[in-house]
This record gives sequence, structure tokens and C-alpha cells, in this order.
Amino acid sequence: MVELPANHRWPFCRARWPFYSELAMSEPARISIRPPSVCAGLEAPATKEIWVTINWAKCHTRPVLMIPGPTELPYPVIHAMSQPPTIQYDKSFDEGVLEPTTLALREVFQTKSEVLIMPGSGRTALEAGALSVIEPGDRVLVVGAGQFGILMREIMNRVGADWTEFPVEWGARLDLDRLAREAERLRPKAITLVHNETSTGTTYPAADVGRIAKSVDALFLLDTVSSIAGIDVRTDEWGVDLNMTGSQKCLAAPLGMSLISVSPRAFETMERRKRKAGSYVYDLLRWKEWWIPVSRGGNVPDGAARRQPVSIPTHLTGAMNVAVRLILEEGLPERFRRHAVSGAAMRRGITAMGLEMFPDASLLSNTVSCLKTPTGIDPAAVVTRMREQYGILIGTGLDKMRTSTLRIGTMGITASPLYVLPTLSALELALRDLGHKCEPGAGVAAAQAAFADAG
Repeated sequence: MVELPANHRWPFCRARWPFYSELAMSEPARISIRPPSVCAGLEAPATKEIWVTINWAKCHTRPVLMIPGPTELPYPVIHAMSQPPTIQYDKSFDEGVLEPTTLALREVFQTKSEVLIMPGSGRTALEAGALSVIEPGDRVLVVGAGQFGILMREIMNRVGADWTEFPVEWGARLDLDRLAREAERLRPKAITLVHNETSTGTTYPAADVGRIAKSVDALFLLDTVSSIAGIDVRTDEWGVDLNMTGSQKCLAAPLGMSLISVSPRAFETMERRKRKAGSYVYDLLRWKEWWIPVSRGGNVPDGAARRQPVSIPTHLTGAMNVAVRLILEEGLPERFRRHAVSGAAMRRGITAMGLEMFPDASLLSNTVSCLKTPTGIDPAAVVTRMREQYGILIGTGLDKMRTSTLRIGTMGITASPLYVLPTLSALELALRDLGHKCEPGAGVAAAQAAFADAG
């Protein structure tokens, strides 16, 4: 028999709990229960004394995002999206939101160069960077170590570059000596690298590749879509000319913005083009011509009116402003440490369940854990089970790894015990449901020990 107190809230009532879903009932204590529409699958007769079987997972309006992006958002960032609209070309927005955000992003990128914000995603940033500095026939050396290395190859193909792929087995180490020899042989205009390959859960030595690019006087184009603000990215120290990323992963801001830091050398390359870039919207040189003041290396006289080369989404920028302030309040060293500890705890939990990580042990990412699924278990079935029964969403592998691996993100606020431990519990339950045998609670216990060891 169900007896509910007045104002009962179910299924969970801890407002800061990540799985928070609130369904309020303000009727008298003994009532007839008519399940809300979001509680699919609950059926109850209209009587005052009833028995119900509740599948709590089906009470959620959405799953908790433990995929490798987009990720969960801090409450202040969500709140920033609820503000009244403003005009994107108004001076108050330019000076009060956009400018402070781009300047603060310099600290996150660890650069003195300009950081540009555009509507789009990480892929938009990659294409804008390539279109702006590469002309048809330019030699480009593309490090292809996963699905997103392949994406850069495709982008270079479309801008007409004379590209050469430096293939790396997915999840394997990058042979730096061989890469250096290939760069010396080709003398390319640019070398591209995915710093943190989301498809395989691997982090590659960007500093070493930057030194190779410098040795052959090549531009260094770095994809940091799943690493910026979660893994240490030293843009200036590593000689990165274009650091290209998106808003929705470790930055913990809403999906919909491209971010690109542009070195003075990259701007000079754009100015020396034989013809204009093949896109009006993605031509990064227009930022120097229309937006950046002379005192910062641009073309706009100090104090003169500036123009945005493309309309900037005001709500997304306001949310990004809050996200960046939260990052800087936490401090980059502490933020990187938190992601490292959470990534290590996730991996210890995974291996304690008798599972195997996919990448080489020296390359394991702190923001994306890629694991092999047990023989005979379909990754898609695990994802479905976790989502429908336990309210947590993780991802399958990509491309040729879709049927053999799973991927879990620890990014932004999800890089914490509050998210890691429930995710491991749900993963274990889903795998056990599908026939995998492991000691109950082993994954969570191992992760708890990892967090405890880290202090």
C-alpha cells in the first residue's frame, strides 16, 4: 500500500544530485496516483490504496551525459542561458560580455594570442582554421591516429591541399622519429594533430609535434576539442599557430560555439595568401581587419568602432563567460588534477570489472576512457541498457571500433566522484544484465580507492 506525505517529491530530492528529477505532489497524504507523463510505463488504478512498481530510470526526462561530449553543465552556466535577449552588435555586449570572454579564454588556452569566438562547433573551428591558412596546392602533413585525424584529412582534401597522411594505428604510440623524418622530407606548410583523440581515448604528445613543426618552419594546427580545460594545453609554449576547439566538452559550456586561438604568424600567413579564403564566414583574417585593435596587432584603430565578422550568439557567449570564470576560479592546475584523478579512477573501476582499456597504456586520456567490450556483448546493447534502465548515457566506439568498444567522458563537472561512481555502478549492472560476470561492486570500490589515494 502506498502512503505518500503531502508535498512528496520523487524519485530523488537532493537538488545537487546529478540524477535529480523532481515530480511534485501537493495532494493530501493518501491519494490516488496518476503517474506523470514523463514516467512512461507506470500504470496505477485510481484508488486510494495501491501497489506500484516503479522503474526510476523511466522517470527521468533525459539521461545523465557521460558521453565524450556534450557534457553536463554547471548550474550557473545553465542560469546564464535564461537571461533576456540582447543585441549582438550592441556596445554593451561587445564590451561587457564578448571582449571579457575572449580575453579570459587566453588564460585557459595559455596564450597571448587572440582567441576568436564563432557560432559553430569544434568541427567548424577546424574548417575555419584550415580554410584561412591553407591554399590549394599547399603541402600539409596530417597525423591520422583516429576518427578525428581522418576528419582533418577530409577537410584538407576539400580546401584543395596537397595533403599527406602520417598514419598511426588507432590507440598506438606515435613514432616521433619517423614523423620528424617525414616532415623533413615533405617540408610542409602545416602539420596537423589531434591532441586528444576522442575516438580512441588517447592523448598524443603535442609538445613534441610542435617542436617537429618548428624544425621545418611549418604551421602547427592543433585540435584540442576534447582536451582544452581538462588536460594541460600550452598553446604558446608548444608553438601552436591555430588551437581549434569547441565549447561543449571540458569547457562545460553549451554546444554551439567554435573557439580558435590565432598566432601572429598564422595571421601573417593569411595576409600573404594569393587569393582570399574560399569562405566569407570562416575567413579568420576578417577578425584582424574588423575586430582586433591596433594595440593588439589588429587593423582597427584604438577607440574606433569594431564589427563582428559574423553574428555572435549572445546567450551562448554569456554562458561561455560564466563557464570560463568558473574554470579560472577553480584554477588550471587544480582543474587538470581533478580530471587526471577522475580519469584514473574511471580506468581503475573499469579494469576492476575484468575489462580492458583500448589504447596503449602510455597514451590513456584523462577525459575520454575507451574500453573494449567483453566478447559476445554488443556495445550498443550496453549503451541502451544503461540509458533505459539506469539513466546514464555513454557512447559506443566510432567507425571501425563501433562494435568493439565503449567510450565514457569525464569532462567538466562530470570529472568527479559524484558522476564517476554512479556511472561505474550502472556500467557493471548493465554488463551483468547482458551476461558479463564480475564481482559485484568491484568497479565502484576500485574507483573509491583511487579517489581516496589521491586525497
